[in-house]
Amino acid sequence: MIFTIDKQTIIDLELKEKNRGENSVFSLFNYTKTNGGKNQLEIFFYNPLTDIDFLEQRIQVLKYFQSSGSQYRFEKECFDFIEFYFNQQNIPNRFSASSSIFKAIRNIFKTRNDYYIIQRGIKHLIRALNDFYSSISNSNLENSPLYISNCRTKILEIFENTPLKIVIRFKDRKTLNPLELGKLDFYFRKFYLSHIQDILEIIYEFDAFISVVNAKNKLGFSFPGYSREANVYKAQGLYHPFLHNPITNDFEFTPQKNVCFLTGPNMAGKSTFLKSLSISVYLSHLGFPVPATKLTTSIFNGLLTTINLPDNINKGYSHFYNEVLRVKYVAEKINQVGNLFIVFDEIFRGTNVKDAYEASLAVLSSFSKLKNSLFAVSTHIIEVGEQLKKHHSVFFKYFEANVINGIPHYAFTLNDGITDERIGMYILAKEKVIETIEQGIK
Repeated sequence: MIFTIDKQTIIDLELKEKNRGENSVFSLFNYTKTNGGKNQLEIFFYNPLTDIDFLEQRIQVLKYFQSSGSQYRFEKECFDFIEFYFNQQNIPNRFSASSSIFKAIRNIFKTRNDYYIIQRGIKHLIRALNDFYSSISNSNLENSPLYISNCRTKILEIFENTPLKIVIRFKDRKTLNPLELGKLDFYFRKFYLSHIQDILEIIYEFDAFISVVNAKNKLGFSFPGYSREANVYKAQGLYHPFLHNPITNDFEFTPQKNVCFLTGPNMAGKSTFLKSLSISVYLSHLGFPVPATKLTTSIFNGLLTTINLPDNINKGYSHFYNEVLRVKYVAEKINQVGNLFIVFDEIFRGTNVKDAYEASLAVLSSFSKLKNSLFAVSTHIIEVGEQLKKHHSVFFKYFEANVINGIPHYAFTLNDGITDERIGMYILAKEKVIETIEQGIK
């Protein structure tokens, strides 16, 4: 089954790569050395999985590279030039000795850029292929995943049982004569191209896997574990990956308690926590490391968040109407695919308090009757929580702010229950909003 996720969720969680210097979850994992490796990492990253066996296999592959990845080294400059070489349009249709000699003589009298690209491209390709062949030949296959064994078998088959083994002969050659250069150019870009593409594909996959492992080691993430029981999510030491020196939280859903009602004052950490929760779910469905000390989760059919929902001016929708349409969209997805992880931050914030209370109570009461998905919903309307206490599937968490000498102090830690703390007026006073208005009046 295809993992259900939409544009709103991708924006909410800042998953996609942004401009240089801006944070994104993808950029946290991008330590690739090659353009092909980055492309492969994008394929992994933007295609979450719903097959628990496949996810567990991917984690085993990543653990293999964590212990053995240092033997594989990919130089960016080398592969940049190889890719540039293969992108040239002047692909030879046949090998001609006279043509090869003519091109070499012509280049002596006037250096030509296309000839230089062929010379450098072939040199780098021979070096890269031999280095990779040597690394994978000497790799330790003891307890290695099936994927690694299959890759090794495929590489050895190409190098030892196809004409491409010719590259081994040129391993230590510093220069090539014109005939060798012309022949290898024809072989590489025409005759053996499919074999080379197979090798490069494996190299780029290795580069992507090693990139993920490097990110794990740098960030201190941990590999997720999976439960075959439905509606399970248990995290220890969960945090948002963009934060430096974050305060971590433990959190748990169970099959019996699948709706979390979250409260807390402004700036106490509700939105950040909901993003942390959602990012951990997304990454776990990639088989990637997660920002938590330990995580065990069920496999879900999708993830839908509503955290930074905008107005839809083009269609003339108010913020509240857009919220209503969003809830309807989520409900339709639950009906269609079920088993979703759903997050709403400050549900129905775009209307008056009475409407927000009635709408929130109606929607959350209905959510509490759905047993095939998990829901995490934050709100400032604590009265809704009092009414939801009669629903056994709902549990209550809050973030607090302790006001000391008129100044709020945030702990950023989850607590059981509901809080009615409000610090909106403190923020208004801190920014001297009223004084600024009155200054204008004067």
